[in-house]
Amino acid sequence: MTTRRRLAPEARRAQLLSVAEDVFARLGFQGTAVEDIAGQAGVTRTLIYKYFSDKDEIYLECVRVARETLDEAMVSAAARYDHPEQQLRAGFHAYFGFVRDGGSKWDVLFGGGAAATGSVADSAAAFRYQTVEVITALLRAAAPKLPEDAAMTYAHAISGAAEQAAKWWRHNPETSIDTLVERLMDVLWAGLERIAALNA
Repeated sequence: MTTRRRLAPEARRAQLLSVAEDVFARLGFQGTAVEDIAGQAGVTRTLIYKYFSDKDEIYLECVRVARETLDEAMVSAAARYDHPEQQLRAGFHAYFGFVRDGGSKWDVLFGGGAAATGSVADSAAAFRYQTVEVITALLRAAAPKLPEDAAMTYAHAISGAAEQAAKWWRHNPETSIDTLVERLMDVLWAGLERIAALNA
């Protein structure tokens, strides 16, 4: 008889989140039940509830981890440069690297896995605004005189443009990241360069 290996609590929780992320990405929030996650992980529902109160908590933790991974990648990439144009280009490279390599994390954030409703959707949206706040902070660092509300508006536009380009790219993977980044720079940088110059 095969005995299931016992994991330390932190390792077990991380394993369950990894499995849940894959299940949410494939089945969507609405289509996923705790039983699906338990079955995929090879554990009982009882063990799932030892670590999480319900499906909503599992989903929101998946969203939080994916968001933090994305935000940290963009900030780290942008921090290597001083010029706003280089920072924006590096941030886009990190973003699309996340899309390419993040797999199920991307689908949880933007794909079918993101179709949550009610209070769960509201909580997930709050995590999403954290990414916009990261972009806002980068914009204001490049343009210190830029008003907060203007920076937020531009940050939402940048975030939305990258998201839509990524959704297109998922269906057109033959396009290279470099090409994708340069296309976004073509659309966005001329305006942002002017904004940065006027608000330096």
